[in-house]
Amino acid sequence: MSDEEFEGGGSGAALVTPIRAGEVKKGMFAILKDKPCKVIEVTTSKTGKHGHAKANMTGIDIITGKKVMDISPTSHTMYQPVVKTTDWTVVDIDDEDFVTLMDDNGEQKEDLQLPTNEFILDPELGQKIKDAFEADKEVVVKVQSAPENAKAKEATELIIGCTILVDQ
Repeated sequence: MSDEEFEGGGSGAALVTPIRAGEVKKGMFAILKDKPCKVIEVTTSKTGKHGHAKANMTGIDIITGKKVMDISPTSHTMYQPVVKTTDWTVVDIDDEDFVTLMDDNGEQKEDLQLPTNEFILDPELGQKIKDAFEADKEVVVKVQSAPENAKAKEATELIIGCTILVDQ
């Protein structure tokens, strides 16, 4: 037995993966200007007098919904966020708009708040979820998990969409 004790790390899963700037394509996720973005446009300039072709990328920040533009030599390393999307059923909404969610395995989550009207991608999303839940409809929300930047130690989770199930 050793006198040294080691503290266990997390699952070891990386929140970002390296990718060359020249390999980034439209529709992919990439860290642009230190923000996790869904790339909506990529243009590549020809090699100039300094010897590097450049990739001009435009993306939408997946946390705030704001447009982000970045430029990088195609041979340089960038980072790609590991983005996960899961579906959860809304079980309860409290007075402060925190939701209790349940997945298919019966696991619960209580740490997410409804999106506010500042969520650029869908300003009415939080109100839609609340109205449907109060009308006793079954509401399934999409929760997206992604790092806030390339150095993040843990992923940020937020509600990005919903499906309102109608009884047949």
